[in-house]
Amino acid sequence: MTLIAIIFALIAERLGARSKTWQIATYAHWYQGQSFGLLKRFSSLGKEAGMILWLLIPSLLVFALANLSDFVLWQLLINTAVVLTCFGCATLRGYYKGYLNALTRDDGEAATLYALQMGQKRTEDEEGGETFAQTLAWVNFRFYCTVIFWFVFLGAAGALFYALVRSFLDFSEQTEHELSPWHQALGKIIYWLEWPVARVASLGYLVIGNFSKGTQCWLRHVLDFSVSNRQVITETALAAEQIEIEHYGCTIEAQCMMRLVKRNVLFFLALIALLTLFGGLS
Repeated sequence: MTLIAIIFALIAERLGARSKTWQIATYAHWYQGQSFGLLKRFSSLGKEAGMILWLLIPSLLVFALANLSDFVLWQLLINTAVVLTCFGCATLRGYYKGYLNALTRDDGEAATLYALQMGQKRTEDEEGGETFAQTLAWVNFRFYCTVIFWFVFLGAAGALFYALVRSFLDFSEQTEHELSPWHQALGKIIYWLEWPVARVASLGYLVIGNFSKGTQCWLRHVLDFSVSNRQVITETALAAEQIEIEHYGCTIEAQCMMRLVKRNVLFFLALIALLTLFGGLS
């Protein structure tokens, strides 16, 4: 059931289920507008505790909805719909296509703008920057690997909880957004939600990529609690793929990393299949 729901969600997204109906941001905006006062009241217990309680409400509602009936098709429908919605990154897909088109017409300025819109903090030429390929690895990790991980371990409710934290963290980064006071609390929550997934996902890069090069990077970060999850993912992915420097800023760079992250998702699916086969999952 778990594996089938994930596969159906991936197929549906690939076939074009990218309208606002299937974007988690749509429901995050709605929930925020309807219950922001409740978050303020919960935050009297502390911002982190208040945020967790606030996010547990929709998650528990989804849990109840999924378990409303033991009918297999009902649970499959709910699980697939929730996972598909949590995957929702149609806007980022549009930016990615725009980036490739900009490179094709040799418009470096437009390509840089698209890369920044996708979440690239700094270019590889700047101090503490990253390549566009690393940004792609991070986006894939946030919208696919982590959603799949928490869906496997905590069901649709777990996937929804993470996706809402991710969405609200992105909202809180906007200037003068009403969630800005909770930005630090959201950052702490998502750090621990992503910490185990980053180690598993980066291990996948070693298995499907350059094992010897990536292993050094992975071992350096695997038990380091001071390093960011983004650094673990981006550095290990780049080490495992070994993109030549002359290909930075070219379509080849993006295509190579896309192949790596797609193989990593397949690696996740293979692990889930093995867990299902040996009775670890239903």
